[in-house]
Amino acid sequence: MLVLGIHDGKDPSVVLMRDGAVERIGFEADYVDDPFEISGFPSRATEHLMAIEGLGGEEIDVIAFAGQHLPEPRTRRELLKQFAESGTFRGSAKKLLRTAVPFTSRKPSRRERLRYLEKLGLKSDRSTFIDHHLAQAAVAAASTHSKDGRLLVLCCEGSGDGMAASVHVSRGGRLDRVATVSDDNSLGSFLETMTYLLGMVPERDEGLLMELGAMARGPQLSKVTKRLSILFEFDPLLPLNWRRAGNMPETYDCVEFLRVHMRRRRFDHIAGATRRFLEQFLGQWIDRCALKTACESVVLTGSVFGVRSLYPTLSQCTRTTQLSICPVPNDAGNAIGAAILALAEKKGVEHVLPMGQPWLGEDAGEGDCAEFVRKEESRGGVWVDQPEHPEVRAAELIAGGALLGRITGRVDMSRLGLGNRSLLCRGDLPELRAASQQLLRPDVFWHEIPTLLLSSELEAEFYGTEKMPPGSIGEYWLRPRRPQVWTGRMNPDAAVPVQVTSEGADPSTAALVKEFRKAAGRTPLLCTPWLNRRGQLVRTVQDARESWRSQGLDGVIAGPFIIMRRADPDATKPKHAELARRAFYGGL
Repeated sequence: MLVLGIHDGKDPSVVLMRDGAVERIGFEADYVDDPFEISGFPSRATEHLMAIEGLGGEEIDVIAFAGQHLPEPRTRRELLKQFAESGTFRGSAKKLLRTAVPFTSRKPSRRERLRYLEKLGLKSDRSTFIDHHLAQAAVAAASTHSKDGRLLVLCCEGSGDGMAASVHVSRGGRLDRVATVSDDNSLGSFLETMTYLLGMVPERDEGLLMELGAMARGPQLSKVTKRLSILFEFDPLLPLNWRRAGNMPETYDCVEFLRVHMRRRRFDHIAGATRRFLEQFLGQWIDRCALKTACESVVLTGSVFGVRSLYPTLSQCTRTTQLSICPVPNDAGNAIGAAILALAEKKGVEHVLPMGQPWLGEDAGEGDCAEFVRKEESRGGVWVDQPEHPEVRAAELIAGGALLGRITGRVDMSRLGLGNRSLLCRGDLPELRAASQQLLRPDVFWHEIPTLLLSSELEAEFYGTEKMPPGSIGEYWLRPRRPQVWTGRMNPDAAVPVQVTSEGADPSTAALVKEFRKAAGRTPLLCTPWLNRRGQLVRTVQDARESWRSQGLDGVIAGPFIIMRRADPDATKPKHAELARRAFYGGL
C-alpha cells in the first residue's frame, strides 16, 4: 500500500510510505529562493518525489493531509506587518472584520486544498485529514522507544487546529489524547511576540533568542522573570492545562500588552527572563503530566521544544527517567505523522508503527559523486583521490586543519546535516570555528557551532545524558565536562549543540568520527550544516558543486571520492601543516 503524507502549512513537506515503512521525504523549501517565505501545498516537492519514485496518481492508495484546518498563509513580510499592527486600531478593525463578516478570511478550505491534487494527477477522493497535533504526536511516538512500552508525548507550539499544546499517552504504540490547551494561551505565540519585541524575526530567531538569554546575568534578572511568571498559571481544575492569568490578552495578539509590561527593562534581562520562565514553567508542566499519567518516559515535540537549547535545564529540573526530543519537532515532520495515522486508519490498526532511521531525503549515490568528480576535474585546480579507506583519509585531512564539505548518502529528515550534508573541521582552531560560523550564520556573533558525536561517546564528554534514550539520533544541547575545549569564547560555561548519530544507523559517518578520534585525540569535530547560497541545506551534488569553491572550502568528501583544492600546481596533495597555519576566510 502506498500512502502519501502532505503537510501544506508552514514549511510544507511530502512523504511517501510504502507498506508501512517511510521511504522518502521532500521539502518545498528546497525549490524556492527564500525558504522562510514558503507556505502552502508542496507542489514541486510532490511532483519531484513522484517522478523519482516513478509513480502515477492511480498508484497512490491514500493521501493524508496534516491538519483539519489551516491558518492564513503568510509571507515573512505579512507576518511582521501583523505583529506591527497588533493592538492598534487598524489591527483591531481587521480582527473584528474577519470575525464578524463571513468570507473575509484567507484560510484555505478543504476544497481548495484538494484542488492541488487534481493538478498533479492525484485522486482527491482518496484523501483524508489528520488532526495537526495528532500527526505531531505520531512522529514523536514512532521515533522514540521506551523500556515499558509506555510513552508520554508532549507537544507545545504556536497553534494548530485551534490548539497550542496537547498531551498524548502512547501504550504499545496506541495514542490517546488526555489534555489540550487552546491557542489563545499559546506559549509558542508568546515566544514569537517576545522575539519580535527584541528586534528579531518571529518563527525563525527564537533559538537565537534563547542562546542569547543564556548569557544574561545580574540581580534584575530574577525580578524580570517574576514579571513574566505572573502571566500564566496552571488550571486548578485541569492539572495538565495552563491558562493566561490576570488581564493578559490572547497570546497571538499581545504585542502592546507585553511592550508595556516589559517597559524600561534591559534587552539582556528580557531575553534571559524569557528563557528562565520557559524553563521553569515547562519543567513544571512536564512533571505534572508525568505524575498524572504515571509515565516516566517523555518525548517532546512542537516548535517550543524545537528550541533545543532548553533541553539541559528541562532534563535536570524534571523527575522523568527518560526525556528526549522528537527528531523533527517542527511542522515539517507532520507529513510523516499524517501518513502513519492514515495507514493505521485504513488498516484498522490502533497502534503507531516504529519509523526507523531518519535518512529519508535526497540521495547522493556513488554514480552522482563520480559525475561530480569528473566535472570538477575538467574545471581544473583540484586533485582527486579515491582512497581504499576514504574515512581514514578524510579524518587525516580534517585533523590536519582542512575545512571540508561532506556529501554522501541521503539527507536526514530534520535537515541538520548529521555528517551527510555537513561542513567538517576540528574545533580547537579559532580560525576554523570562525569560518564555520560565518558560513552558517554570519549575522549572529554569539551562535555556537554544533559538534558531531556518536551516542556511545556522550556520557564521557557531557553531563545530563543519562536521560537520553539509547542510540539517540538528532541534535541536543548538552553541558560539556571540559568546557574550555567544547565551547567558543562567548559563554564557556553554557551548553553546546551536539549532533548525535550512532554506528548502527550511519556506519560511514561513525567510521569517520572514530578515525578522527584516532588522528586528533579528544578534539571536537565541528559539524556545521552545509548550506548553499540561498541558505538551504545542500541536498544534491549539483548544490555541492555550485557551493564549495565560492565558499572557500579546502575540499569535498563526495561519497568514496575526496576532492581538494590545489594550492600548488606541482603539488600532489596538501600539506597538513600548511592547512593548519593559514587563514580560512575565502580559501585560496
